[in-house]
Amino acid sequence: MSHGDPNKTDYIPLDRHIKSISRYYLGTLAAVIVIVLIIYAAMQVVLERHSVQQSISFLTSNQFIQFQQLKGTARALMRGATNEVVPDNVLNHMIDDLNQQIAGIRDTGARLHRLRLQLDKDARPSDLDLRLAAFIERAEKLGKFSNDSRSRHYSFWGPIDFAAASDGAIMRGFQLEVAQSFDKSQDSIVAAKRISALLILSLLAALCLVGALVILPLLRKLRTENDKKEAFERELSVLVHKDSLTGLCNRRSFNQQLERLVQPRHADGGQPASAPFALLLIDLDDFKAVNDTFGHQTGDRLLIEAARRITSSLAAGAIAARLGGDEFAVLAPGVADNAAAEALVARLRALLVVPFAFEGHTHRICASIGGAIFPEHGADGKALIRCADLALYAAKVERNSEVMFNAALMADRLAESRLRAELYQAVEAGEFLVYYQPKIDIRTGRHLAFEALVRWRHPQLGILPPGRFLHLLDTAPLMTAMTEIVVNRVAADIRGWRDAGLEFGSVAINMPETALISDAGYGMLSGAVQRHAIEWSDLAIEITEDVFVNKYAQQILATVLKLRERGVSIALDDFGTGFASLTNLRNFHFDDIKIDRSFVSEIGKEVKSEQIIKAMINLAANLGKRCVAEGVETEEQVLFLRQAGCVIAQGYFYAQPQPFEAATPSLASALAIS
Repeated sequence: MSHGDPNKTDYIPLDRHIKSISRYYLGTLAAVIVIVLIIYAAMQVVLERHSVQQSISFLTSNQFIQFQQLKGTARALMRGATNEVVPDNVLNHMIDDLNQQIAGIRDTGARLHRLRLQLDKDARPSDLDLRLAAFIERAEKLGKFSNDSRSRHYSFWGPIDFAAASDGAIMRGFQLEVAQSFDKSQDSIVAAKRISALLILSLLAALCLVGALVILPLLRKLRTENDKKEAFERELSVLVHKDSLTGLCNRRSFNQQLERLVQPRHADGGQPASAPFALLLIDLDDFKAVNDTFGHQTGDRLLIEAARRITSSLAAGAIAARLGGDEFAVLAPGVADNAAAEALVARLRALLVVPFAFEGHTHRICASIGGAIFPEHGADGKALIRCADLALYAAKVERNSEVMFNAALMADRLAESRLRAELYQAVEAGEFLVYYQPKIDIRTGRHLAFEALVRWRHPQLGILPPGRFLHLLDTAPLMTAMTEIVVNRVAADIRGWRDAGLEFGSVAINMPETALISDAGYGMLSGAVQRHAIEWSDLAIEITEDVFVNKYAQQILATVLKLRERGVSIALDDFGTGFASLTNLRNFHFDDIKIDRSFVSEIGKEVKSEQIIKAMINLAANLGKRCVAEGVETEEQVLFLRQAGCVIAQGYFYAQPQPFEAATPSLASALAIS
């Protein structure tokens, strides 16, 4: 089918329909053959069961006759034993007949049992079989007595003779068995008749079906081909322009609408200049956590509801689109300045901040929104998207915020692009440094340990803190390479402190998730320990709460457990800012909980933050873990933490991060004082 010219009618040759009908015919013929074979097989099964049932009926009748003969022989033997006129050889002959009849009944019973097993693998002996077996045992005992014993015990065998002669239960059992065999045989005959009728009807239906499939499809296809083509084209038009999940415009349709809005003035001046409008890019910040934790089905429902809320906030004529993943876009004609755009953004955020409730769970997400105005920020679609994307990037740095494009953003983005490119050179040139910040016992002021903090010695910009470049390490190999440099530098410095006889405690290294997913993180630590001849317990690692929502969480936690078994101390960093739950804390093997600096900085300012800190300290104590406060900068914070029960702290109040050359004399002085 051609899509180049919507007015062109496609021609489908008739031979294609003929080939299609031929396929239908062969398929139907194959189906008829399969039906006949299935019914034939079913008929064979029914006839086989009928044959088995007839054999059971015959053997049951034969067994009844054998029982009658055995009963007569047993009665005659008992009477002959009391008659002195009957010679012993006659009695012995009766005993031989008795034993032969017993063997015959047993053989018939075994054959009956085998036949019943063919019909039912779980077949068990019937009541008749049990009574008949008991009767045979009595008859066998009768044949084993000597003639004199039978004569002396006639008073004992008399009741047995009576039972053998008048055992009504066995007689009724045979009558019931014969009747049931007859009924089952009749059922088999009825089933065979039904299957035969079904075979005939199936053949007739198959013949009619073949006729219908050979003749009618040609007329039906010729009559409906045009309708099918039109329906397909309508569906294809929808798929080309709509997002299949949310029903919003897709990226292709969005780009077309954007180009329509930014159409330039014709050279002859016949078309008016394009009206101003706003472009907004929306990114759901916490969507990944919800999607990874609760599954794609919940994630899809959240995207559908988010799309509905975005659409409901727009005025008539505005266009909403889903560009992919959790990223949406809005084209708002008539929004000509930042004030109008910010009013629209406020409506969007007010709707998206409302919790999403699905299947008994409440999900809270936030949105980062970046925007740009046409033609103020861009004269064409590509330029406008680039400006809005820069604004979105800036908004995502702070999360749950909105940023409208301005010239400063462009300068910042260019600067970051240069830094990102220079990071690869920094790894090769060994420009990363390690600074050490001590961890102090709040109660005594004694030095306990260090945390290793990375710095970048930039050739032009000087020493850069991690906040300037860590977020630019957006590839796993680059992050792993930098981490390995830090690990080896820390191990070498530990060796230096040990050689100087200084007690440094341990050194904590912030390990990224990318290094813990595989054996890379464990391997680099193991290599550093062996290379510099240090102890595993000299090292500690810090990981953030985000590990719990990583789709490779199990692999990461397995690596952490292996390190802990080696003696490496584990700390949960930035506690209270991520996604850790009480279940995670219960199952995760760690030694320290680190209170994030965002809570510590609110001490003396925000009561709720102080209450949260106390709750963290109590939680750590109850779990038997140590609690470390980060970012301690004032004496007021130290007093509060000490009273709350926190034991360990680090921050500018005690010491700023220092390189090895400066940290070593400070460590020696601290140890001398203590």
